[in-house]
Amino acid sequence: MLLLGPLVYTTAQAMPPTPLRTSLSLLLLAGCDPDQALNTAEPSVVVEPATVDFGEVVLGMYGEIGAVVRNDGLGTLTISGAELESGSSSDFTLISWPESLKAHEEGLLVMQYTPDIEGEDWGTVNLSTNEPDKPLFPVGVTGLGVKPCIDIDPELLWFGTVAPGESVTKTFDVRAGCTGTLSIGSAVYPGNEIEAYTATFPEDWAEPYTVRTGFAFEVSVTFAPPDTNEWSGELWFNSNDPDDPVSAVTLRGNTVDDPTENVAPIVEILDPNVGEYFLDNQLVTLTAAVFDEDEAVTNLVCSWSANGSKLSSADATPSAEGTIAGASQLPFGDVDISLRCFDSEGVMGEDSVRVQVWKADEPLEYVISGGDTEFDYFMVDDDVNMAVNGVTFFDDNNDTSDNHGPVHFNAKAGEVLHIVAVDQNPTEGLVEPMVLHWGTGKSQALNEEICLSSDPANDCFDGTYAGPWPNVLMDEEYVISIP
Repeated sequence: MLLLGPLVYTTAQAMPPTPLRTSLSLLLLAGCDPDQALNTAEPSVVVEPATVDFGEVVLGMYGEIGAVVRNDGLGTLTISGAELESGSSSDFTLISWPESLKAHEEGLLVMQYTPDIEGEDWGTVNLSTNEPDKPLFPVGVTGLGVKPCIDIDPELLWFGTVAPGESVTKTFDVRAGCTGTLSIGSAVYPGNEIEAYTATFPEDWAEPYTVRTGFAFEVSVTFAPPDTNEWSGELWFNSNDPDDPVSAVTLRGNTVDDPTENVAPIVEILDPNVGEYFLDNQLVTLTAAVFDEDEAVTNLVCSWSANGSKLSSADATPSAEGTIAGASQLPFGDVDISLRCFDSEGVMGEDSVRVQVWKADEPLEYVISGGDTEFDYFMVDDDVNMAVNGVTFFDDNNDTSDNHGPVHFNAKAGEVLHIVAVDQNPTEGLVEPMVLHWGTGKSQALNEEICLSSDPANDCFDGTYAGPWPNVLMDEEYVISIP
C-alpha cells in the first residue's frame, strides 16, 4: 500500500483521478519508485569568477577576495570542505566558505593572497560538495607578487636667491622602478613650504596616481618667496614602495651659508637608474650631479664603487657645473653602485643605486607579458604551454580561458623558445599578443592576436573554423639571441 498524507478520502465513492494521482499511476506503470522521483532534486554549484585573480599585490601586504558561490540546483548544496590542490602556491590562504546553500542561494568563498617573493603565483581550490557530478569542484586562483619602487631625480632643487615678486621654476622626474605598478597616494608639504613653493603635476594627476614600471612623469616646482627669508623645506611623496614609503624632494631657496656649520655635499647618481640590467662585459656609463653649499664642487674628492670595491677606471672628478661622468665594467650579480664625495673638511655625501649584471655566457632572465611593460597580462582561451629546448617552464592545461600574469624564464643564446596554444572547446579560441622582455626596456613582439570563432555572433567569426577540437591556435618556435 502506498500511503500519502495529503490524500485523505472521507467517503467510499469513486473519485476522479487528480493530477498527482495520475502521475503516481504513470510512475507505477513505468516501474518507477515514486519516492525516488520525489527526491531527485539535486544541487548545482556555480562559482563566479571561475578563476579568482588577485592581480598585483605588494610584498609585505595581502589581498583578500570573495568569489560568489551559488546553488543553481533545486536541492540543498553542502560544501563539507575546501582545500588547496597539491602544487598550488602556499601564498594563498582559504578564509571561509558557505557550508550549506539552499536552492538559488549564494555565499562567498573568501581567500587571501600574501606573496613572499616577486612573480606570478597560481593554484586550484577544490570544494568538496554533494553535487553528484562534481564532488570536487575546482576554482582557479592567480596572483602577482610585486615590489614597486620610486626613483626621484634629482632629489634636491636649489633655487638660489630670489627676490620677492620674482620666481624661479625647476623640475624633477618621478620614475617607477623594480616590479609592479607604483601608486602614489599623496604628495604633500610637511610644513609651511606652500607659502613659497608651488608644485605643478601632470594634467591627469589624481590621487592615488599610478605609474607603470619603467615610466616616469615630470613635476615642476616654482619658488616665489613672499620675503627675503631663507626657505628650506621638502615635498613628500607617499607611495606603495615597501622600502621607501615616504620619499622627499629637498627644496632650498634664499639659503645663506652658515660659517659655523659644514653641510655635507649633495650627491645624486643620474645614470644608471635603479633596477637597470647590464652584461658583465659591457662598459656602463656612470653620471652624477654634486652640490656643496660651503665650497666649490671642484674641491670635492669623489670615487665610484661597486659592492664596496672602488671602480678605479671610472672618472669621478666633478666639473665646475657639478657634473661627474665616468664609465666602467661591473661585476656579476646584484650590484650596488655608490658615489662618495668628500669636501675639504672630510664631510661625506653619498648616493647609490642597485642594478643587475648578468654574465655574457650565462642564461639571462626573460619575461613574457601581454604588452609594452613586463607586467601586462595576456589572455589565452584555452590552454598554453611554454618550453625552452623541450623543457616546460609554464603549462596551463585547465581547458578554460585564463588571464595570465607575466611569465619568467631563463635562456641563453641558441636555445629555442617554443609556445603552443590550444583551443580545447568550441566555440572560440583566443591568444592575445605576447611580448618578450629582457634587460631595461628591451622587448620583442612574439605574436599578433589570434581570435577564431565558429559562432556568427562573435566579432572574430570564421566560417572555416568548425573543429574538430582540440585545435592548435599557435605553434611557434623562437631562437634566443642574447643582445
